[in-house]
Amino acid sequence: MREALLQWNPWWHDPDWREEWITREYYLNQCLNFINKKILVLFGIRRAGKTFIMYQLIRKILDTGVSGAKIVYINLEDERYPSDSSALDKILNTYYEITGEAKGFYLFVDEIQQLENWGGYLRRFTDLRKDVKVIISGSSSRLLEPEIATKLTGRRMEIPVWPFSFKEYLKTKGIDLGRDPYIRFGGEQGAVIHHLLNYMKFGGFPEVVLEKSIMGKLKYLNSYFSDIINKDIAERHTVNLRKIKDLTKFLLENIGNPVNITKLAKYLDISKPTLYDYLSYLEEVFMIFLVDFFSFGKEKMIRPKKIYAIDTGLRNAVSRTSRDIGRQAENLVFLHLKKFTDEIYYLKNKDKEIDFVAKINGKIWLIESKWEVKKTEKLDHLDLMAKELNAYKLIVTKDRLGNNMIPLWLFLLTKPNEWLKYSKF
Repeated sequence: MREALLQWNPWWHDPDWREEWITREYYLNQCLNFINKKILVLFGIRRAGKTFIMYQLIRKILDTGVSGAKIVYINLEDERYPSDSSALDKILNTYYEITGEAKGFYLFVDEIQQLENWGGYLRRFTDLRKDVKVIISGSSSRLLEPEIATKLTGRRMEIPVWPFSFKEYLKTKGIDLGRDPYIRFGGEQGAVIHHLLNYMKFGGFPEVVLEKSIMGKLKYLNSYFSDIINKDIAERHTVNLRKIKDLTKFLLENIGNPVNITKLAKYLDISKPTLYDYLSYLEEVFMIFLVDFFSFGKEKMIRPKKIYAIDTGLRNAVSRTSRDIGRQAENLVFLHLKKFTDEIYYLKNKDKEIDFVAKINGKIWLIESKWEVKKTEKLDHLDLMAKELNAYKLIVTKDRLGNNMIPLWLFLLTKPNEWLKYSKF
C-alpha cells in the first residue's frame, strides 16, 4: 500500500512534477469553479480521461502554491490497495504516516465504485472532515443512483466526462479554430471534413486519438471493449459473457435503429427479463444510450427505443461494417446533443421519421441527420411538425449550409444559439 501511494503521488517528492497531456480546459474550469464548495464527481466510460483530468487538476492546485503533501490521489483499481469496506481509512492512515499531513488536504479517489457503500463512507467522512476537499471518479452510472445521491444531497457536483469532442480532437492535431470555426473552415471544408472522417472512424478516446498507428488504435479499442464487458460488467453482475458480448456487438452494429425486444431476445436465445438486465448493465457503464419515442402519453412506453453508442471508433472496431457513414454521422449528432440536454427523443409517424426531438433551454429542436441530401428529397414532414410543436428545425449534413442546414463539422464545433445563426445563411 505504501509503495502504491508513493508511485501514484509523484508530487510528494517532486514539486515540479509534470506530464505531457492535452489540457481539457472545459472540465478543469468546472472543477476549479466548484472544488471549494462541493464534492466533485467525475463520471463516464472507462478510458475517457477521468484520471488525467484529475492529474491536470492536481497540477493546477500545485501551481497555486499548495504543498504536494496536501494532495493524495488513490486509484482503487490498484490491486495493492485493500478492497474491504475500511479500505479508505487504511489508505489514508498510510498517507498520514508518509507525509505527516492529516488536515486541510485534497483527497482524490479514482474508480470509487470499487469500494462498497462508498456513498455512506463519504457522507460520514465529509461530516467529520470539513477541512478536506474531495474529488472522486467512477466508470458506472451507479454513482448517480438515488440511494447514493440522497446520502450526499446538496454536497456534490456531478461532471460527466466524455471521450474527446471534435474540438478537442482538432486541438491534438494542432488546429486552432480561432474565434469562429465557420470563418476558419467555411470557405475550404475539405480539410476539416478529412479530420471529421478520421474522428468518425476511430472515435475520441484520448489514447486512441494520440496513437499514430492504425493497428495501435484498433488494439486500444478492442481492449477497451473487453475491459468494459469483463471488468465493468461481469465483475459486478452475473452474466453469460458470450451472450452479452453478442448483444453488445449487435447493438453497436445497429446504431440509429429501434430495438425490438421480443425479436432480439429470440435472436440471442435469452429471456426478455435477462435482455432488459443486460441493456441496463450496458447503459450503466455508458457503452450505449437508449432513446425514447417522443410522446406525451403511454405510446412513449410501448414504442421501441433507438440505440446509440458512446463512441463511433469503439463501435467500428467491433462491428462487421464501418461503411455506414450516415449512421455514424447520426451517432455523432446524438453525442453532441447530449452535451446540452438529457431530453432527447425520436419521432416516427407512418413512413416519416425525425431523428431527434431535443428539449434545450426550454425550446424544442427537431433535428434530422442527413449526410447526403438529394436535390429531389423533400422534408415537408419536418416543416409541418416544427409548426405543430413551435420548434426550431435543423438538418445536419456533410457540407451544406443555409436553408435550415448546417455541416456536421460546424454543428459539432458550436452551441445551439450558433446553430440557428449558421443554418439561416
